[in-house]
Amino acid sequence: MYEPLVEIGAVLLYALGSVLLTALGLLAEYDGLQTAASGDSITAIWLGVMGAVALIAGVMLARDKVLRRVLA
Repeated sequence: MYEPLVEIGAVLLYALGSVLLTALGLLAEYDGLQTAASGDSITAIWLGVMGAVALIAGVMLARDKVLRRVLA
């Protein structure tokens, strides 16, 4: 009786996590660009790498957990 609700809730939580990770990655990338423009290259590189990791994690979470369950 509750299995469809649990399944929908899980998909929604994965979708929310994917959106949050992607937004965090975009913010880190933007902050890295701003930091690079100010001259602090070490912090800019670190922010760029962390932003890329968050973006990749968000896209992979959306692809593996959300789209596969929605399309299945």
